[in-house]
Amino acid sequence: MTKNQTTLKQSLKNLLSLVSLFTLCTMTQAKELALSFDDGVNPQQNSKAVQINQQILDQLAEHQIKSIVFPSLVKFGDYQGKQLVANWGKAGHLIGNHSALHQNLNKPDTTTQAYIQSIQDADLILNTLPRYKRIYRYPFLKEGETVEKRDAVYQWLKNNQYALGGVSIDASDWFYNRKYLQYATLADTEKLLRLKQAYIWHLLNRAEYYDQLAVQTLQRSPKHVLLLHVNQINAAFLSDVVTAFKQHGWTFIPTEQAFGEPIYSLQSLNIPAGESVIWSLAKTQGKELRYPAEDAPYEIENLKQYQLD
Repeated sequence: MTKNQTTLKQSLKNLLSLVSLFTLCTMTQAKELALSFDDGVNPQQNSKAVQINQQILDQLAEHQIKSIVFPSLVKFGDYQGKQLVANWGKAGHLIGNHSALHQNLNKPDTTTQAYIQSIQDADLILNTLPRYKRIYRYPFLKEGETVEKRDAVYQWLKNNQYALGGVSIDASDWFYNRKYLQYATLADTEKLLRLKQAYIWHLLNRAEYYDQLAVQTLQRSPKHVLLLHVNQINAAFLSDVVTAFKQHGWTFIPTEQAFGEPIYSLQSLNIPAGESVIWSLAKTQGKELRYPAEDAPYEIENLKQYQLD
């Protein structure tokens, strides 16, 4: 073997070592993410309901992602809306329960009895759908402003074999959806393009925030569940969102697998109770946190970065 061949062989060996090291580091640092979608769309109130629902399902299929939808009866309407929810199950996704009336359990005028009745009413409608499972997601992620209400609903869910459909990553996609509808109505393609970039940045930023909070709280990065909605912005941009997450080192996993994480079985010890399971645990540990709900005031600076109003 000549000197050049020896040098080339050594260089190739070094390159392969670097590639192996990079792959190992990437695998070690890889963060796992599952998608979940709330509410559903009502064809009687939204002329694009069928299109929105199908576009989201098509993009999930494109990326071979198995997710879950948490429909609320008041959000998807009657028979036509129910059929759109059924399409999620037919496509291999899970269907959970998001109640009939989408009530906020932290409101003093929301009684425990009425709240539990809303869960039961939804179950009666949803339990005939394919891939329906008794996994309950609290509307607004609110789990009670008193110990009595919090614990009574927890106990009822346990007695009726319901798992908790919590999230680790909360994100205000509803806020960006409002902006999407505003710019789409004006047919402002330039702003819609900038909004897509702002929306992707927002979701990545929220995911990173909650992942770092998880590492501080749990000393590890868990299997994350991201909260999204069945809405127009996700129908338009979901594939771009998934691609961006993959480019930033996130691996997508089935939501059913993510819910095997022990953190999604934990009951909040806080009053008021609820929010992201990561936020809730950090609050219990006494960490200083901003107001938990991802809300419009937090997004103003991001919009300014992308010259949006």
